[in-house]
Amino acid sequence: MRDFSIIADRMISHSNRVHAAVIIITALMIPGFLSSLTPIDIEAYNMDSPELQANDVMREEFSGAGNIWGFGIFVRSMEDVGNSPSEISMVEPFPGISQGMEEPTGGILNLSILREADTKAEILKNHDVSRYYLNFSSDISGIPLKGVLDLPNEFRVFMDNRSLVTRDRINPFSLQWETAPTNWTDCGELDCLSFDDPLLTQAHIDLAAHRMANHTRGSFLRYLSVDRTFEPDPTSPVVGPYGGILNEDGTIEAEEWGPGRWTASSVWMILNLDRQNMVDNGWTFAWIDARPEFGFEREGLSFKTDPIQYTMDQCEVENQQGLDPCSVEWLYLAIEEELRSTDEEVVTVLLGEGPNVEINRELLSSSFLVGVMGLVVVFLLWMSLRRVSDVIIVGAGLSLSLLWMQGSIGWIWIAGERFGFQIIARSQFSNLLPILVLALGIDDSLHALHRYKEERRNGATLEQSAHISISKVGRAIMLTSFTTIVAFLANLSSDIAALRSFGIEAGLGVLSAFLLTGLWVPLLRLDYDLAIKRRDRLEDERSDVLHLVPGHWLSSTTFTSYSKAPFVGLLTVLLTVLALGPMFSLEGDFQIDDFLDPDSDFAKGVNLASERFGDGEPGYILVEGDIANPLVIEAIEELRLNINSHGEGDPDQISRTPTGQAELIALDHIVLGTKAAMAWNITPYEEKGWNPSLPDGGVGCNTSFVYNPFEGKSVRLPDLDDRECLVFIYGYVLNYGVPASGGYPEIPAPLVTEFIQTEDEL
Repeated sequence: MRDFSIIADRMISHSNRVHAAVIIITALMIPGFLSSLTPIDIEAYNMDSPELQANDVMREEFSGAGNIWGFGIFVRSMEDVGNSPSEISMVEPFPGISQGMEEPTGGILNLSILREADTKAEILKNHDVSRYYLNFSSDISGIPLKGVLDLPNEFRVFMDNRSLVTRDRINPFSLQWETAPTNWTDCGELDCLSFDDPLLTQAHIDLAAHRMANHTRGSFLRYLSVDRTFEPDPTSPVVGPYGGILNEDGTIEAEEWGPGRWTASSVWMILNLDRQNMVDNGWTFAWIDARPEFGFEREGLSFKTDPIQYTMDQCEVENQQGLDPCSVEWLYLAIEEELRSTDEEVVTVLLGEGPNVEINRELLSSSFLVGVMGLVVVFLLWMSLRRVSDVIIVGAGLSLSLLWMQGSIGWIWIAGERFGFQIIARSQFSNLLPILVLALGIDDSLHALHRYKEERRNGATLEQSAHISISKVGRAIMLTSFTTIVAFLANLSSDIAALRSFGIEAGLGVLSAFLLTGLWVPLLRLDYDLAIKRRDRLEDERSDVLHLVPGHWLSSTTFTSYSKAPFVGLLTVLLTVLALGPMFSLEGDFQIDDFLDPDSDFAKGVNLASERFGDGEPGYILVEGDIANPLVIEAIEELRLNINSHGEGDPDQISRTPTGQAELIALDHIVLGTKAAMAWNITPYEEKGWNPSLPDGGVGCNTSFVYNPFEGKSVRLPDLDDRECLVFIYGYVLNYGVPASGGYPEIPAPLVTEFIQTEDEL
């Protein structure tokens, strides 16, 4: 706009209307402002990626998809044993990969520590939240579990001879009977006692741990921290590998074997919750949807977490009454607090859960800095403007700029919710907006007011000074503001919804700052001066007032820079070249712990998990389409072979088990297990429609005979390369699971639904 004076003329001549418009718009922004105060979910990036879309599908459509989370049980340093309250700082330092622990005996596999961990597991199994536990299978013992996977129970199952490795069973691939690889009936010099026997000793634990380590294909060892090792001890009855290597087939090789025991510093305790059932009964896994609760208490200048103690009945009833759901993050932390209160020889740590609680705690703890910053800003404004009224006027402009920005964001959010088209996806990036608006607003208002004061010192009237300030400085501010808005709106090209939203939010903030601090502030200054002039209280602008720095400093710097322009240019180029290296070394990504206090319990828990459980994390592959096509089963096995075989130049980002194998648990295992179960006990399947006397099994599919040595005859089984056979198997396992058979325990139907869903009735 070449001539901004028209806008200045109209604003000055209709100043009362402008002030009224500001007041009305401010009032209208209040509902939007209140809407924008909804909590920001640090995990809610809403990125448009196939991976996250697949994750959403898994959560929404897979009825058996649970919410798996866990605690770490860490050996406590010997000098802190028995001290309370239990703190993460009491955890025994990490000894290093494959270094083990000498004290206490066995480390986390110490009998008294296992007893303590068993007490914690019982607390979880009897907890109010247990009504929402989901079935899942232990890859150590192979038995189905209800909600809780804990190490003491694995010892209990093994010592009761209920583990798969202690039972004869059918091989699901060859359909041949195999003897158990180990047992708990022959314990050498020891009596084979149960885990709960009061006469159980550390030697029993050492022997059971060694047998599980040798015969669970690395599953038992993977459950322990990466400092696991076989520690020499001449008094132990167990002979094991010193510095051994676990092969892909699960066997262990070592140059030297001798007496000792397995030891490690920490172990997992895992829970599996029925996500959908909890959501239906008053819980939410999205922080942004949860009811606002203050679960903190003051500790000096900071705050510490005091988890909200919800009950399952409370959240269910209040949800029926229309209240917002309870946040599971408070549930996680409340359970951690309960478990940690029982710590004696260990420290119980919630691993990687509750990030939003931690973010809010840190924001509250640093809230006093906001007050300090406000005082500093006020002081600097006064040092620059030297008038209390100027500071108040600029403060009003800045405050309303923030209100307008948040209000407009809130109204767009409300409109998006109303019409089902949401363009606002607030994230932690949104926390940067107030800083942006304050920085631009202070800059704009100082430029405008100093130009106003300068014109007054030059002899212009109040109206003329305001006119020049608005028409000249206002136009410059408009150009810089609009170019800044366009720059932020470039984020609209991003595939990340949070970044697109940040571009829109920042644009609204810059626009608000321009209108209020660039245009309205000098107009408000004019009307205030006119009001005090009518009372004969207006003073002339003094030219001898110091504004932050003496004027001759600025003029001297300008003259020196001009006179030595070549040197200044050379210095600029040199500094630019020196900055290129550090610039290109900057990381372009970030992790959630980048936003957290490294000394917080949450950050320490994340670091402990990364340091001691470095065997990777679970991932999911979602296959959509006609899974009854036999080629799907073949493709799964081909994928399994491919990820286990790669060249030196091929990427290898799949985590490995201690055997070196990339583990892929998939639908084909369910199918093979079902066929093996049919081979050893056909009766449950006959009751649901399978007819072994017919060539097609009664379901219209190809069949073949498999000999059952226990029955002394062959039995007709479905062929897995036939579509109709797969349809029958899928229909059976989805409704009834896989019955116990052939030495294997039952696989409940809810567990099967973690692997397969169908839109059609089978």
